Amino acid sequence: MPMNTPLAQVAIAEITHLLTTDFDSQHLLSTITERTRRAFGATWCVLVLKSVDAPGIELVCESIELGFEPPRDLVHRVPVALSALNGSVVMIDDFDIASPRWAAFAESAALHGLGGCRVFPLKLAQATLGSLAVFTVDPWNSRERSNAYGQSMADLAAIALSMRGIDNRTEAATVAAQQILLSRSTIELAAGMIAELDDLDIGSATDTMVAAAKAQGISLTQYARKMVEDPGFR
Repeated sequence: MPMNTPLAQVAIAEITHLLTTDFDSQHLLSTITERTRRAFGATWCVLVLKSVDAPGIELVCESIELGFEPPRDLVHRVPVALSALNGSVVMIDDFDIASPRWAAFAESAALHGLGGCRVFPLKLAQATLGSLAVFTVDPWNSRERSNAYGQSMADLAAIALSMRGIDNRTEAATVAAQQILLSRSTIELAAGMIAELDDLDIGSATDTMVAAAKAQGISLTQYARKMVEDPGFR
């Protein structure tokens, strides 16, 4: 049976939209966990975060298929904790034939009727914030399941954790938009100056600026700003 691709696409669109609103972080993380489990056709999905006051991890939210009794002690063991603490992706396709590294964990999981799992880290730049673990009753590869989708949902969770209140985000977005428009105007002005000085068309003048900025190890905007301030900068 293939993965429910439309459901996955709708989930990503839903979460992405929620990130533009005045969202509640706990609700958003719970939604990510629920949508991840359903799209994978999984039995249990948990989202854990690194503890703030002490070493270790804490379970923040989970989504459970009706009738399943989750063995929550698994959450605090390798590989879930490993992914949450060091940012690694853990893939165990079949608990019945797991590698020696995961043998003890796989045996415990299999005793509770689980078949396989994936654990996706929540990372922001170089920082690891936690992990999103997905457990299935069948072996992971018994049907089509996209690792890219799982990591995308974990990434969205990490982005959600990094975002400030809606007022601060709106102000920051407005400032960023203004800076982009200002940079564009500066680049266009500098390109016009180079086009006139070197008798080039605008496209060629822009290419000249791009090459010069790269050669000097500065951004195109920085180069354009210097050019506008001093036409002899080149």
